Amino acid sequence: MRTVGIVLLAAVAGGCASGVGAPPPRTYDLGVEVPAAQLPAVRVAAIRSVAPLDGVDMRYRLAWRNASELAAFAHSRWAAPPAELLRKQLLRATREGSARCGLELELHEFSQVFASPGASEARIEFRAALVGPQGRVAARGWNISEANAGADAASGALAFARGADRAVTEIAAWVGTQADCR
Repeated sequence: MRTVGIVLLAAVAGGCASGVGAPPPRTYDLGVEVPAAQLPAVRVAAIRSVAPLDGVDMRYRLAWRNASELAAFAHSRWAAPPAELLRKQLLRATREGSARCGLELELHEFSQVFASPGASEARIEFRAALVGPQGRVAARGWNISEANAGADAASGALAFARGADRAVTEIAAWVGTQADCR
């Protein structure tokens, strides 16, 4: 009987160590919709991100507790680093044609910020630059907040898709005003 108890205890401990019972990780991206706006003809060049946004963790901040603490959802992740997800959206929105300028982007924030346990926003902060044959044409930064991001990673992913669409729209309008890139 003692041997059966030891074997049973070892089986249970082995199951806990292997993660049995843990929910499978969920993977999100920004969806399959083509952005509403179309970018003028530009080359989508470098898109970089600052650490820790260079990984696939879905990040959040509990602003109601400590806005400077950045954490990751335990069982949810991005399909690619956020900079690559934005690159994909920009490429989907780029018109065909001869491009006079390259678009460079540096991602500074891509996190779900909770104002309270049940209310959050998707926050995307980045700086973009247009580079022409003679060098930098223009640069500017954006802070995009998409409200109603829900209380979980799945709702946040939908809000990030809306925020990325807004980002593409705003970048397209900005690029369209740059005479050196038309």
